[in-house]
Amino acid sequence: MKIIPINRDDALKYWPVLTPYFEKAMVHGQGESTLADYMSKILTHRAQCWVLLNEQGQIVGAAVTEFIQYMQHKTLHILAYGGGDFEEQSKVFPTVIEYAKANGCKAIEQWGRDGWAKVLPKYVPGFKKAYTVMVMDLGEIEPETACIQTVGASLWGDCVPFV
Repeated sequence: MKIIPINRDDALKYWPVLTPYFEKAMVHGQGESTLADYMSKILTHRAQCWVLLNEQGQIVGAAVTEFIQYMQHKTLHILAYGGGDFEEQSKVFPTVIEYAKANGCKAIEQWGRDGWAKVLPKYVPGFKKAYTVMVMDLGEIEPETACIQTVGASLWGDCVPFV
């Protein structure tokens, strides 16, 4: 088993094979990305496309990563991963670690379902839960309940609604 980053031309060539792996990952997302979003990032060099190959050279998984440059450090963020036997496929992770280090990253991060907090540390030593991400769907908030404080307004009044 091995994992390799592929260039954008190969990502296009193998996209029909990679798509089911990314769709598998997206099912559990919040709708923040589409397949077209991933491809756009890959084609514009804002993300990296990876393939997992078995011993016969067949694609058995795929991932998309991107660099995030925070104010204090850079990380390699795993946007999507889809594959089969994670216990087996996790053995390729040293390649991803070396890639991140070679590109000046301080850390590798992944945002996902709670189950990843159990699985990742079990098979990839060094991963730990850093924080929990909460989401509020703003489509569920009534516009009249959100407001901004106007310049020169008193601390207790003159709230202007967003509408």
